[in-house]
Amino acid sequence: MKLVCTKDNLKKGLFAVSRVVGSGNSLAVLNNILLKTDQGRLKLSSTNLEIGVNTWIGGKVEEEGALTVPARLINEYITNLPTDKVTMSVKDTTLSLESENYHTNIRGLSSEDFPLIPQVLDEAYTKIDSEELRKALSETVWASSQNETQPEISGIFMAFEEGKLRLAATDRYRLAERMVVLDQPVSASREAIVPSRTVMELYKILGSSKGMVEIYFSETQVLFKFDETEIISRLIDGNYPDYRQIIPKEFKTEAGLSKDDLTHALKAASLFAPESNNVQISVDKDGVTVNASSAQAGENVTKVSAKVTGEKNTATFNFRYMLDCLNNLAEPKVVFRMINDASPAQIVPEGRDNYLYIVMPIKL
Repeated sequence: MKLVCTKDNLKKGLFAVSRVVGSGNSLAVLNNILLKTDQGRLKLSSTNLEIGVNTWIGGKVEEEGALTVPARLINEYITNLPTDKVTMSVKDTTLSLESENYHTNIRGLSSEDFPLIPQVLDEAYTKIDSEELRKALSETVWASSQNETQPEISGIFMAFEEGKLRLAATDRYRLAERMVVLDQPVSASREAIVPSRTVMELYKILGSSKGMVEIYFSETQVLFKFDETEIISRLIDGNYPDYRQIIPKEFKTEAGLSKDDLTHALKAASLFAPESNNVQISVDKDGVTVNASSAQAGENVTKVSAKVTGEKNTATFNFRYMLDCLNNLAEPKVVFRMINDASPAQIVPEGRDNYLYIVMPIKL
C-alpha cells in the first residue's frame, strides 16, 4: 500500500474510528485500526465486536494494500504532526509515514487478523436530518440504565411510526422521550433497542456532520450512514417496557420558570446533599423553593420566581436526575409539573411539545 493524503483528512478519519477501540484487549488486533485502500480512497475501520465503524477519506492511491496499526499510537502521532501532507506506505507489517522532516515506522498486524465487520445490505429504511437526530440523542441517551443485568433498558428504544421516530430511555427511576420528524416516511413501523454506547458514539461523531443520516436494519444489526462514515451495531434482543402507561395524563401543580434559575438553585442545594443527592422542591403561589441540608455541611434554601397554577406541593428528588435533564435542554424556560410526593413529576421545555422527562420522587 502507498498513498498520499492530507493530515486534516486523516485526523478526521482517525477521530471517527478510534473512539470504539479499547485498550489491553486479549485479542491484540482489537486495539488496532484497519487501514485499507478501497476504490481510490483510504478506508479506516475499527471494532470492539459490538460496534463497528467504517469511514473513507480522500487521497492519492499509488499502490493497493492493507494493514492494522495501534489506534492510540497513530491517532496521537497524526494529531501532533505539524505538517499538511502525509505519505503512507506498507511493507510486510510495518506502516511508514513520511511528512517533510518526520519519518516514522509503526509496527502493525496483518489485515487478515482483523475481525469481519457485519454488513447490512439493503435499501435505507429511512432518513433523518443529522442535526435534529443529534439534538434528540442529547436529550435522551443519558437517562438509560447503566446496569446491563437489565439489557433492555440499558439501550435506547427507537420506534419508527409513519413519519416520526420516537426515542425513549429509562432506568426505571426516570424517563426521557423525544419525537423526531423523519425525512423519509417508513413503509412499515418498526421497533428496535440500540445499545447506549452505540448511540453515544453516534452522537459524538455526528458533531461535525451536516445533511442526512440513513438508517438500515437487518434482523440483528442496525447501520447509521452519514457523510463518509458508517456505524454498525448489534441490536439488543428483548422487549422494551411499556413505559407509556406510567406517564401521567394530569397534574395537580404546574410551575413555569427559568431553566437557569432552577439549575442554579439545584446546584446550590447539591452542595448540602453530598451523600444522599436528595433535595426538596416545594411549589406554592409564591414560586418554587429548593432546599437541602446535612448535619455536616449545613442548610441551603433558594427561592425561584415562577408562574404557578394549581395546588401547593412538595416532594424530594435526586438533584442529579433533575440536572441531567435541564443541562441538555436549549430553551430558556421549562415547565415543572407535580401530582404528589409519591407520583412521577414532569419537566418539559416551554413552547415545545416533542419532548418530556419524567422523574420519580424519593420516599424518605
